Amino acid sequence: MAVALLGALAAVALAGCADAVDADRPAWLHAALVQANRPLAERDPDQTAQTYRKMAATPHGFFRATLPIFLADARQPGPGLWPTAFADGAATQVLALGDPHLENLGTVANLDGVHSLEVNDFDGATFGPFHLDVRRLALGLHVAAAQVGLDAADQAALVRAALTAYVAELQAEAAGQPPARITAGAGAGVIVDDLIRRARRDGEAREALTDYTELVDGARRLRLGDIEAPIDDVVADTLVPLTPAEQALTDAVLAQWPASLARPAAFALKDAARRLGAGVSSFPVLRIYALVEGPTAADDDDWLIEVKELPDPAAYAPVTPWPSRPFADNAQRAALVQRTWQGQAEADPLLGHVTVAPMAFRIRHRTKHQKGVDLGRIAEKLAEGDWTPADVTALGAVAGRLLARGHGQSPTLRSPDPAAPHLARLLGDGQAFIAETEAALAAYAPAFDADTARFAELLRRHGPLLGYRRARDQVGLPPRAPAPVSCCSANEPAQ
Repeated sequence: MAVALLGALAAVALAGCADAVDADRPAWLHAALVQANRPLAERDPDQTAQTYRKMAATPHGFFRATLPIFLADARQPGPGLWPTAFADGAATQVLALGDPHLENLGTVANLDGVHSLEVNDFDGATFGPFHLDVRRLALGLHVAAAQVGLDAADQAALVRAALTAYVAELQAEAAGQPPARITAGAGAGVIVDDLIRRARRDGEAREALTDYTELVDGARRLRLGDIEAPIDDVVADTLVPLTPAEQALTDAVLAQWPASLARPAAFALKDAARRLGAGVSSFPVLRIYALVEGPTAADDDDWLIEVKELPDPAAYAPVTPWPSRPFADNAQRAALVQRTWQGQAEADPLLGHVTVAPMAFRIRHRTKHQKGVDLGRIAEKLAEGDWTPADVTALGAVAGRLLARGHGQSPTLRSPDPAAPHLARLLGDGQAFIAETEAALAAYAPAFDADTARFAELLRRHGPLLGYRRARDQVGLPPRAPAPVSCCSANEPAQ
């Protein structure tokens, strides 16, 4: 009853300001996107322009790069400001993923040799309201479902399955059951089983070394150039030589990296290059592939590691309410959250974190044992009749379980204890929470769809950088160094 009343009041309020919001929206969206991407546009305008092109290619591409827009909408008048009956002090300080969606799920090879499906992207993880994490997942599922060709009924079923599984997992953990572990043949569905099968096959064949390296005069080196051809003038997967400054930065990062590992060790660098073309919102960030000596001196067991720059996570509030700084910097934040959220703290023994001020980096093993969910493959399999909408629904349920597992087994800023018992009590049987989340999605999804079209028009009208001009390009102004891409900004707690 309370949820229904809150929803009705919100609908009345939104109806009164909808026209004003719609009239101002293009200008606000334009300014918000430029501001969110300004630091990287200053430093690397070409890569930022390619980010915008990648965002414009598909609705899900636009979704993946607009978490700051989603979070801003959740606190300002408009369809994103939907009330919740499930907020208290602890529930607004849960260790949230920030940007849960299907393509942020992927396989890992655990220490016991079993492959499992895990959340694999923690760039946006920070403390915040758990219900916004769940709403973000629901929106991502809605957008992904439409993109792979599901009809409205199947889209709704996908979202409902994820929400139902989310509640069930929290209740199970609160009752003392072990957190979910998603493995092949365990009832997670054909999409998960297919992903794990291919990860095991390609990982055992050391396909990452085959793709990204080559033997030159008997020594293994990185393979420079296009690994995959560009798509519509957007880099898909390319390795380019490091600049002298990037090489010096790489040397500094790798010198510190071993000390951050769960089990510190020594490594010898054999080669390094910059990788271009990965991600969407993270497309312009510095991403370095380093080839290091493996367990032996042989060339066939070398390790490929990724050194990825981590900007600040998107802010949940304009002014941070947190009294403490639980992480030293962005690098530590992402690595420690990954160890907390994934099924085993040492699922990636090479996972580490380094800060070379003002930049923070997460380091991880790059192997085909880690294979991510791909909406393109899902669309192809659906079109070919190999997979059904019910198979996608099963994957959505897995996404809901993994999000709940992360929320449930993580601490809050108020307590080091797992959050599952508190959240389960707050949700009760979960039906009201599911209904509230579906209502919030119904209100916001049309606005998101409209923003997708608005963005395409903004890009057409204002050009590849949305009209932004770097300080160094403005006549009469001296060059300006890019804003530091580091942790602890004025509007976000140190993570």
